[in-house]
Amino acid sequence: MAEETWHEARLIPTSGINGAEEQERRATSALLAVVTAVGEFGRGLTQPLGAPAGNIQAFIEVPFMLGEKRCFPDGLIRVTRGQKSWTALVEVKTGTNPLEAEQLENYLDIARENGWSAPPRPEHPHLDSEEEKA
Repeated sequence: MAEETWHEARLIPTSGINGAEEQERRATSALLAVVTAVGEFGRGLTQPLGAPAGNIQAFIEVPFMLGEKRCFPDGLIRVTRGQKSWTALVEVKTGTNPLEAEQLENYLDIARENGWSAPPRPEHPHLDSEEEKA
């Protein structure tokens, strides 16, 4: 999907506040907006994952085709420095929403197809032990 259709993260999102899906969208947008606006915070988050120091961009609900289906990771973080680029997909869960193994598998496939090396790191208290081992 072309980058010009990606929506930049906003500190004050314009999406509604009804339901878990909109709650996750707002939380993702606000978090990623802070990652881009507060350099030390963004660097502190991305550096341990292998990102170079550089310009941080963040987008929400970036659409990707995976076979015949469309996948929408909650967010995408891209760090660029000169010709070097590092990209990570972001999945946010709020409340008791479960993190599904299929989501992680889809995002790993998207990362592989795009040549991105930043692996998703599941750190969610609602993962059961079988999913953590995957």
